[in-house]
Amino acid sequence: MKGKQIVAIDVGSTNVVIAVGSVEDDERVEIRSIVSEPIEGINAGHVENAETAGRAIKAAKERIETELGISITEAYAGLAGDFIRCVPVTDHVYVQDELRNGSNQITQRDLDDLDRRMRSVKLPDDREEIITMEPLRYTIDEKEVEVPVGAYGHVLAATYNFVLCDRSMRDRLRQCLQRQGISVKEFVPNALASHLSVATTEDVEEGCVVIDLGGGVTDVTVMMSGKVRYMASIPVGTDAINGDIRAYGIPANYIESLKRQYGSAMQELATDDKIVFQSARRGTTKSILRRNLASIIEARMCEIAEWVRREIKNAGCGKDFQPVVLLTGGGAEMQHIEELFARELKAIEVRAVYPEYGFTETMSEHISTSAYATAASLLVYGAKRGSCNIAVRVQREEPRQAEQPRQMEPRREEPRQAVEPEERPRPNIGSVPPRQAEPEEAAVPDVDDTEFGFEEEDDQPKRKGRGIMGRMKSLMEKMSNSFTDSDELEL
Repeated sequence: MKGKQIVAIDVGSTNVVIAVGSVEDDERVEIRSIVSEPIEGINAGHVENAETAGRAIKAAKERIETELGISITEAYAGLAGDFIRCVPVTDHVYVQDELRNGSNQITQRDLDDLDRRMRSVKLPDDREEIITMEPLRYTIDEKEVEVPVGAYGHVLAATYNFVLCDRSMRDRLRQCLQRQGISVKEFVPNALASHLSVATTEDVEEGCVVIDLGGGVTDVTVMMSGKVRYMASIPVGTDAINGDIRAYGIPANYIESLKRQYGSAMQELATDDKIVFQSARRGTTKSILRRNLASIIEARMCEIAEWVRREIKNAGCGKDFQPVVLLTGGGAEMQHIEELFARELKAIEVRAVYPEYGFTETMSEHISTSAYATAASLLVYGAKRGSCNIAVRVQREEPRQAEQPRQMEPRREEPRQAVEPEERPRPNIGSVPPRQAEPEEAAVPDVDDTEFGFEEEDDQPKRKGRGIMGRMKSLMEKMSNSFTDSDELEL
C-alpha cells in the first residue's frame, strides 16, 4: 500500500458507512473503497443498542476488509447528535512589551500566553469534554485584526470556538467500535468536517452554510472568513418524513420508495397524478396523489428549515450575513429541495452539492450518492491529520493434506484375460507351471506333488520349503539303494 492510509467511519441513524483511502503525493485522497450497511440501535446519533449497532459495523468492516485484503484496526469516527454543541469563549492578556522600548509590540509569546489561558478553561459540567477548540478572531484594544503578531497595543483578546461533547455518548460509540476491533484515532464532529469535500475555497472564504440532511440528524455548519464560525446538530432528519407518511395509512414497505421516486419538497411544484400500489391485503390496491405526498414532505422539511434558520441566527454573524447555502447528505437528493430552502431561509443562492473536492479523478467510481458526503469529508480531514493503522492480510498457504485416493468413476466389469503374473524368484526345483489369475477358483495343474515332496497345505511358502526337504530325502534314499559292489552311483 502506497502513501498514508485513512479510514473513516460514519455511524448514522440509518446506515453505517466505512471508507478507506490513501493520500497521494499532492495531498489528494485516492478512495480505495466505500461500503454501507443498514443499521439499527442508533437514534438521532445516540447509541441505544450496542449489540444491533455492532452487528452492522461488523458487517461493513468485514465487507471492506475482504474486498481490500486488509485488517482495519484504527479509524476516524464521526460524531453527530444533540449532545454536541459549540460555545464561544473570549479571554485576554496584557501585552508584555518584551522589546522593552515602550512600543508594546505584540510577539508570539503574547499569543502563546493567550492560547494557554484558553486551554485551561474549566467546563461547568463534568459530563462534557472539549473535543476541539479553534480561534475565531483576535482583537487588539477592542479592534479586530487578522494577524496579531507584530501589531501594537496593550490588550490582546481572542474569541475561541469550543466544541463540547457529552462523555457518555462518546464512550458508548467508542466501546461499540472497540468490540469490533477498531480503536478511534480521533472523534470528529460531522459538522466540523462536512464542508471539506463539498465547499469551494470561495464558498468558505465568502461565507456559507453547509446543511447535511441525514436520516436521523441534520448537521449545520456556518463558515465565515475561512473558519468554522458555528456548528450544531439538530435531532431531526429526513427519516421523520417516513413516520408522517405512515400515519396516512401507507404500508411501511412502500414508504421509502415512494419518497425517493415520487416525493417533492414543495406541494405547488408537484403534479396531480395518482400513485397506485399494492395494498397489504392481497388483491387490493391503494393510491395517493403525488401532490398530497408532497404536502406531507413539505411540512416536515419546513420544520427542519426553521430550525436551521434559528441556528444560523445563533452563529452571530450579523444581519448583513448573506451566505451561500449548500445542501448535502441523503436528503439533498430530494426533488425541489433547493427551492424550499431558498424560500424558507430567504437565501440568494442554494445548491445541492456532491462530494468532489480533495479527491483524485477516480472518486466518482466509489461515491455514487450524497449520502456518502460525511464519510468522504472525514477522509479529507484524516488526510490532513495523520494516517491510520491498517494491517495487510497475508495469504498463508494451507498445510498440505495427505493425498486422498482419487475417486474413480465405476466402470463396467469386463471379462479378464489370462495374464502372466509377475515372476517371483523361487528355487529351481522342477518345472511347475505358474498359476494363472482367474475370476473363479484357480485351476490346479495335474502334477504329482508327492514326487517333489510337497504336502497339501494352504500356505504356499511352507509348501515350497517342505518340498525341498522331501526332495533331498528322496535323493539320499536313491543314492543309498543304488550302491553296488563296484561302488558306482547311478542316478
